[in-house]
Amino acid sequence: MNLKMKKFPLSVLALIFLTNLLCLQSAKGIDSSSNLTVSIAGLKSHKGKICFSLFDSNKGFPGDKKKALEAKCVKIKDASVPFSLGSVKAGSYAVAMFHDVNDDGTLNRNVLGIPTEGFGFSGNPRVITGPPKFNESAVIVAGRNTNIDIQFQYFLGH
Repeated sequence: MNLKMKKFPLSVLALIFLTNLLCLQSAKGIDSSSNLTVSIAGLKSHKGKICFSLFDSNKGFPGDKKKALEAKCVKIKDASVPFSLGSVKAGSYAVAMFHDVNDDGTLNRNVLGIPTEGFGFSGNPRVITGPPKFNESAVIVAGRNTNIDIQFQYFLGH
């Protein structure tokens, strides 16, 4: 009887080990990425491009596109609303966008530093005296498809 008691726990441990091994192998095939799609509203014209930067932390947000996961500009006719920013892993992200009306690749500002082109951020934070912080614009990306809405704001100009 003692012999059976010793073998039973060992066989249970072997079964648990094999089950865990199979679960780990099948988990490798699970796709934890999400297609991130942005719908934009409030564009004042269809001239120029929409430039965006995608960040996964506060480092560089919102203006340092060198520290962004992805940064690019697309012609407005190519940026059909909504448009996809691509596939990203589940996590917290923030998107900064601007309407590059004159195709120069930068968010133009007046002498006081106030943007003269439209801009927007994920989470649509209220912008009064400066750009938002990452945590004010961060959105959770999870599941197969994540859709966010960005409302463009214009202080001056276009």
